[in-house]
Amino acid sequence: MEETFALVLRRARQSRGLSQEALAEQADLSTKAIGLLERGVRRFPHLMTVDKLGRALALSSAERELFKRLATRGAAAVVADPGALWIVADQLPTSRALFTGRRLHLDGLREALSVGAPQVGSAVVVTVRGMAGVGKTALAVEAAEACRARFPDGVLSVNLRGFGSGTPLTPVQVISHLLRSTGVPADSVPTDQTEATAALRTRLANRRVLLLLDNARDVSQVTDLIPSSSGSAVVITSRNTLTTLPARLHIQLEPMPVSDAVQLLANAAGRIRLDGSEERIADLCGRLPLALSVAGAWLLRHPVTSAAEFARRLEDETRRLDLLGVDDLDVRASLSLSIDHLTTSPRRRDHQAVQAFTLLGLSAVADFTSESVAALLPTTPGKAGDLLEHLTDLHLLESATPGRYHFHDLVRTFAQELAQELPAADREAALDRLLTFYLAAAWRSADLADPKAARTAWPSLPPKAAFPVFEAAEQALSWLDTELANYLALIEQTASSGARDEAVAGVVVGLYSYFTKRGSLTDWLPTIDKVVDGRIDRWTFAQLHADAAIALAELARYDESATRFGIAREAFESIGNLRGVSLTANNTARLLVRMGRYAEALPMAEQALAINQQLGNARAMGAAYGTLIEIHTELANWDAAEEAAAAAVEQSIAAGGGGFAANMRIDGAWARARSGRPEAAIADLKQSLAELQELGLHKNVCDAHWILGMTYLRMDEFEQGIEQAESALEIALDVNDPRREAQIRVLLGELLSAIGDRDDAVANLEFAAGFYRQHHPGKAADAEALLEKVQNAPSA
Repeated sequence: MEETFALVLRRARQSRGLSQEALAEQADLSTKAIGLLERGVRRFPHLMTVDKLGRALALSSAERELFKRLATRGAAAVVADPGALWIVADQLPTSRALFTGRRLHLDGLREALSVGAPQVGSAVVVTVRGMAGVGKTALAVEAAEACRARFPDGVLSVNLRGFGSGTPLTPVQVISHLLRSTGVPADSVPTDQTEATAALRTRLANRRVLLLLDNARDVSQVTDLIPSSSGSAVVITSRNTLTTLPARLHIQLEPMPVSDAVQLLANAAGRIRLDGSEERIADLCGRLPLALSVAGAWLLRHPVTSAAEFARRLEDETRRLDLLGVDDLDVRASLSLSIDHLTTSPRRRDHQAVQAFTLLGLSAVADFTSESVAALLPTTPGKAGDLLEHLTDLHLLESATPGRYHFHDLVRTFAQELAQELPAADREAALDRLLTFYLAAAWRSADLADPKAARTAWPSLPPKAAFPVFEAAEQALSWLDTELANYLALIEQTASSGARDEAVAGVVVGLYSYFTKRGSLTDWLPTIDKVVDGRIDRWTFAQLHADAAIALAELARYDESATRFGIAREAFESIGNLRGVSLTANNTARLLVRMGRYAEALPMAEQALAINQQLGNARAMGAAYGTLIEIHTELANWDAAEEAAAAAVEQSIAAGGGGFAANMRIDGAWARARSGRPEAAIADLKQSLAELQELGLHKNVCDAHWILGMTYLRMDEFEQGIEQAESALEIALDVNDPRREAQIRVLLGELLSAIGDRDDAVANLEFAAGFYRQHHPGKAADAEALLEKVQNAPSA
């Protein structure tokens, strides 16, 4: 009886006392698959299946060779002449541009292709994946060229057309090409896929051939094309991710480093002088080899146009892809192939991915998450995450951080073009959904930070969203840390759009707690000014000006701050909003205290207190009493300061305590220290500092350290004072608060001078004096006098 794969498999299994179920389990195959093989239904199993069976049955070398020979025996019957003349093919494509850079990847490919097979009976497989135009084929060709001598039986290459015009090649079509390329007559090539696969394995057995399978669609297109000969190798390129394919090396190709990109541009531009514009052009091309090659070709075609002028034209995103197309080198056309791949797919998921990609082009945000994209589409975060991963697998998106996705610059431009082809109503609706997502998240963060804040009176307060979910204020602040750039970009994009003005302004109002606790003031103020003049509610207008005044005060731009507080107060008065009037009055009083105008501040604070007593607002009364503490302390009205401190703490506790009560206790303690009783202040200051640290109120913690340092200075406890001042300075620098930094450096100057460290004392005082000369001339004289005193003090 002629031996068949079915017969020898059954014999080997039975000789080892295994059932079909036991063998299936050990080989990681299904019982059904074992049955099909033993019944001869599947005559020519895949090489990977044969390897699994060999390991499970612990076959000897001779048995393994018999299994592999029988798995491919059918090819001999199919190919009319298995001994047909062998043609040594040389099918490497020629590169039209000089290959540049990629040294690390090229070395990795050379090494992978130059060493022995990972196990007997297996070809070496390497894959190169990446976005359109990133240079996958060029790298594969360069590596194949470098290793050509190792494959004396030929180098075969085929474009699988996975992404591109026309239908992707089937495995049978590819095998037909490969067999005919080695000399098999066309009429001897099988048309059945199983038989064709077996014929290819037989034809390449014991040969040393290099296959370049370029532009693969997916793993299924290439699985049956991998030879069983251990002397052969396969290099596969694709825009898709092929990491499920067993391979010696998987390479993810990224845009080029700047130096390599500049060199490629120079090579492509030939004799054209780049005159210092090369790095800018390379950046505008996204350091993408295809785009760089096109840019060089464009410059060669337009020699009268300077490189600087070409760079200036590329700056215009609406024209960039038009410029990056010369003859058959075209970035837009290359990117379109990836979209065509999805559009023509029969899979619903691919069509959803196209929709997602197009809608992502609407937004100016820097990156995306599953939650923001769920809002944009709309869908669930789980489904959005799946689509984002799918687009990333196809290299239409990139992901440098888990859970966050972004465009390559040129892909973003392409997506923006596609987005503009959507109906206007669809574009507006999607952008509204994204804005609503960010609006709700900002207000959820604001609510967690301060649920009783006056700004919750915003007329268009959004409902709580299903996602993102925040359980605590710190969690919300951390989320906003990662999303700040997206907020700023979206506000920039949607500000002054008319119908959205109130919603965009509401986003800015909702971000108040974030900016005061964590955000940069240099981002906050211009963001307010982008929206304050839009078509917005009068309350929103007033609140934005009040917020701008607070930001200006923190930046020590006091006169501008006073003007904005005045505008806010008038707007609140015009709509009869007494709470708003009281807040602006109290904040104006605090501003006047910073400016040293204590007598003017007193009636403003008293007015704020009277309004809030009328409203019965304990929290706002506590804030007004807090301002009165500062004023009476500066005016040396010690009894009045003590009374105000007691009332402030009482009202703050009645309003919910927390950070407000701690801050009031600090102000009262400072008044005691100023009145000549610093020892009596220390306990309250330490208690309040601990409370503020637990609440994560960074700027309040900074102030507490500073006041503790000031108190220790009055007690001549200089080392403890320096410790507190340095802790305060660290926070001021972290939050980029120059006003606080200046007052802390004055304190450090005094403390360091007291211990004889004159050089460091002078450095700190020089900074403070310079800041006050520019921002607060009223305080500059005191800082300069202290600086002169320290400079003239005798050395220790």
